[in-house]
Amino acid sequence: MDIKQEIQSSGSEVKGAVDQIGADIQQLRADTRLISASLPSQSSLEDIQAALKTYYAPYLFILRVSGDELDLETCFVNLAIVEAPAQRQMEKQYLKEQAAVFHRIQSFEAVERADMQSSIPLEQLFNKRRLRGGNEDIPKTILVQGRAGIGKTTLCKKLVLAHQTGLWRDRFDTLLWFPLRQLKAFKARTLEGLLREKFFTQGLDQEGVALGHALATCAQKGRVLFILDGLDEIVADTECDKGIALRSFLRTLLAQQHVVITSRPSGLDRSLLPSIDLELETVGFSQQNVNDFLVKILKPEAVRTVQCFIHQTPLIQGLVNIPVQLDVICFSWDSLPMDGPTVTMTELYQLMVRKLWCKDALRLRKTAGGMNLTSRQISKLAPEDIDELMATELQHLGYLAFKGMKNNHQIEFDEKALLSALGDLREYRATVKIGLLPPQLLETMKQTSFLHTADTDLDASKSGSQQAWYFLHLIFQEYFAATWIAQHLQVKQPHPSARMMTVEQAKAFVQEHKYNPQYEIVWWMVAGLLDGEASEEFFALSSLRSIDIRFANRLVGPGTTSSRLKTGDQLCVGSVNVSLALMSARKSNVARQSELESVSDLL
Repeated sequence: MDIKQEIQSSGSEVKGAVDQIGADIQQLRADTRLISASLPSQSSLEDIQAALKTYYAPYLFILRVSGDELDLETCFVNLAIVEAPAQRQMEKQYLKEQAAVFHRIQSFEAVERADMQSSIPLEQLFNKRRLRGGNEDIPKTILVQGRAGIGKTTLCKKLVLAHQTGLWRDRFDTLLWFPLRQLKAFKARTLEGLLREKFFTQGLDQEGVALGHALATCAQKGRVLFILDGLDEIVADTECDKGIALRSFLRTLLAQQHVVITSRPSGLDRSLLPSIDLELETVGFSQQNVNDFLVKILKPEAVRTVQCFIHQTPLIQGLVNIPVQLDVICFSWDSLPMDGPTVTMTELYQLMVRKLWCKDALRLRKTAGGMNLTSRQISKLAPEDIDELMATELQHLGYLAFKGMKNNHQIEFDEKALLSALGDLREYRATVKIGLLPPQLLETMKQTSFLHTADTDLDASKSGSQQAWYFLHLIFQEYFAATWIAQHLQVKQPHPSARMMTVEQAKAFVQEHKYNPQYEIVWWMVAGLLDGEASEEFFALSSLRSIDIRFANRLVGPGTTSSRLKTGDQLCVGSVNVSLALMSARKSNVARQSELESVSDLL
């Protein structure tokens, strides 16, 4: 070996030694941080609390449909205690007996009767009380159920804010709010790994590793309150072979020492739950909550208009206890009809949807004659012109909503589901040669008032397929699904594309699902959207000479406004007013049921 080669060889060895020393130093620093983080020092706790406060800051408000932010103090959450198992079993039996009575849209009276004397103020949630097992203690595992849009996620945000402002600090060092549907978006299947990946810079630096370790240590000591939001939204993903690991990890989260679990009643898998100490239900806005909300966000003139409309419109009283529904009504206050008692459910949602379309048209820079429309121009458009302006978006939302209902009542859509619906429409339009869809339509749809995601904290560039999108509220999905079905029932000639329904296929779909309670609001909406021969065929389905009384009974049954409709909107076949005949029979039947306090409870 010559001198030159020796020098090169020595240089390589030296460089290798230097690199190894550098790596050792980095590892030593990492180990030092991990050791420091594992110590129960006050500085580590303060670092965790500061990091979590920064993380949650962008989410501790409510975004109104107008785009304005609403502070959490304006959003009310009413929690009522669910009685012991024996009482719940009696209630289930009652509901089974009343299966023909659709009660998803509750009245004010139903909300006020939800045993508010047994309600729990938020600040008393962790007070000592009698638990479901009969003993008195502080609840450690709490289940909160509630219908879609009733305020479960708002409750989670209020819990986070309450802890940040000093509540329950003697019990919990930190509070972690985790939407369970996001479990699919993370690779971690250990508590420590999830904490650093979710909350601390995606787990990519040593500081995140240290904070995740320290937080997991706090959890092991029982000093962390876990808020696990939306159990029903993750259950389906754990029921397949690929979901075994996910289901096992989900059980680990649910088994933490202090847990608040939220879920819709439908889709709740109780086999996953640990022993529940306290079971609660979110029951929506009370009448006082509604009035306080109106005063907070509207001007006096608008408050009077909306209050008058609510008072005069029995239908609306079963909707305004749902916060998002009340918000949409407030946004549409200047378009509300003054003949409240005669407005139908379909007419109300048409009005609100068109009001929101006007907002979207401005945001999406809709044009006419090559010029961007102004707010003033849009506000003067006739209803049919608004529908035409937003026809592409309406078609996509209608098909997406219908496809979701058809797919086991799917209410959440990931990127794959959105693209699948868009692909079906593109193929259909190409087949019938009616023009191509805009290439940016998917992103446009995400900017409308009707599709929302709560997963804004997920990095869309890395996990866009894991973001869950959903309609503004389930009833809006049902409305758009109804527009899709009604459109196909109105068409005289079959669609040339095999992917879209013919009239016969649409009728067959109605025949298949017409007694399914989960479609009941869809059928109310379809009945209001159809007219003429299509309307009569919808009720008769197989023959214009015979009425399917059981189906018609659903369409004019409880929860609708059929008893208050304008004469022209009631179902008449020949000289028989089916609406009045069925409502009269139902009233007589209900009046005989001694356990009901008022006939109006079911009508």
